[in-house]
Amino acid sequence: MVADRLFDRVYHAQLENGLRVFVEEDPQSRSVSIGAWTTVGRRDDPGAYPGLAHLIEHLAFKGTATRSSADISKQIDSVGGHLNAATGRESTVYYADVPAEGLNSATEIVADLVCQPAFESRLIDLERTVVLDEIRGHNDDPEAIAFDRFIAAVWEEGHGLAGPVLGTSESIRAVSREAILEHHRTAYAPQNQIVVACGALKADEWIPRIAELFSTKGGAGGSLAERTAPAFRSGRARFPSSGGQTHVYLGLPGLAANDPDRYPLEVLNVVLGDGTSSRLFRGIREERGLAYAVGSSAIRYTDVGLWMVYAGTAPEHEDVVRTLLEAEIERLHTEGAVREDELTLAKARLRGLFVLSLESNSNRAMRLGTAALSGRKILSPDDVLARLEAVTMDDISRVIERFARPERLQVAVVASAG
Repeated sequence: MVADRLFDRVYHAQLENGLRVFVEEDPQSRSVSIGAWTTVGRRDDPGAYPGLAHLIEHLAFKGTATRSSADISKQIDSVGGHLNAATGRESTVYYADVPAEGLNSATEIVADLVCQPAFESRLIDLERTVVLDEIRGHNDDPEAIAFDRFIAAVWEEGHGLAGPVLGTSESIRAVSREAILEHHRTAYAPQNQIVVACGALKADEWIPRIAELFSTKGGAGGSLAERTAPAFRSGRARFPSSGGQTHVYLGLPGLAANDPDRYPLEVLNVVLGDGTSSRLFRGIREERGLAYAVGSSAIRYTDVGLWMVYAGTAPEHEDVVRTLLEAEIERLHTEGAVREDELTLAKARLRGLFVLSLESNSNRAMRLGTAALSGRKILSPDDVLARLEAVTMDDISRVIERFARPERLQVAVVASAG
């Protein structure tokens, strides 16, 4: 099987069944990181069963057609590896980090988890109780609940991006084995999957093994509901909280993963609230001592985005913190630019964080996998750094005009009623 070379030591192949495979070779490494993504997450759950993607992720570890739960644990432990999975709003990933000699075992285990979960009725009911406990724990976390309420306020009611990844206790209790099997059959088809490995391996040896393991296994495919972008909801909302801290969120429409303004907005986000040199951190925490946690982030999905600002503060500081957060958005909008030294410092921070991330096989695998998921062109590290360095003050002014729009703010406060 011939793989295309994307750039230095990075290769890509698309199998006949539609599965995409990426490999980054590192001859100096003594370990390998493997990730297998399915392009289905919370937003793709059937309307009657929110949380189904997350439940399926759990159930995969309860046993497969060839391995029991105990076998999975013993085999990954026998090579000194680490195995886990995570469900997001647009994807589910199963991943393993192993010493180089554990590559074959880890590859087979990950393929088994993705393609051949047994979904035994007894084990479904057993794991159902575990997920219900996880939901209860989530619901006992005031910060997690505050974020859920903010997200529900931002996106149109009923949209998959507006609900918690875990789903609800009611939906997890209600979902049948037949519904689980059907969603897995449809969602886990090869054309919905991406497999990545980085580290001590060779592409020309590993890709044929992936083709073999994934060729006759997995979902048969089907029709997933077509994704539609949710409408953004501006306004002001207030929600009760059982915790003692007040959570203040500001939301603005952001950009989708493939938007060409991705790099300028990332730079602007650092200036605003990402890091200890940012305007929000300096102004609210360091100079006024009004919050321990304060910052901003740019969240990107395949078809929509969210620019979010957050501060957790004492109830008596709510009004002044909210006013300061809104004032920084207004300042960006009014001034239409940032200082040259802020631009330089933000680019330096992003450059350093990116370079440091390349020291980890797992980070490099995640970089390739998430880029492939969103349909972005996969760039070499040098290309990424060049695009970051190329961000100009004109670019910053353009994204301020696009995104720093005070009239579009969603301001959500989650606070104790007392």
